Amino acid sequence: GHRGWVYYVATDPDCRAKGYGRAIMNAAEDWLRAAGIAKLQLMVRRENAEAGAFYQSIGCAEAQTIVFAKWLDGREPTP
Repeated sequence: GHRGWVYYVATDPDCRAKGYGRAIMNAAEDWLRAAGIAKLQLMVRRENAEAGAFYQSIGCAEAQTIVFAKWLDGREPTP
């Protein structure tokens, strides 16, 4: 496909604002480009405003996409 997904990117709270997150994401983008993948995608919980602001600061835009989920063990859906 043409989409590459990035999962669970994090930095230690004591190490934030030092460029590590940007370095991680730059490496992910470089890897995806080298693999011929044209689009990077990731998910952030709406309540995680700090992460959302970070991704916007590096050029990511919020997509108007609905994510569907289903618990296979019978649990009720969670937001």
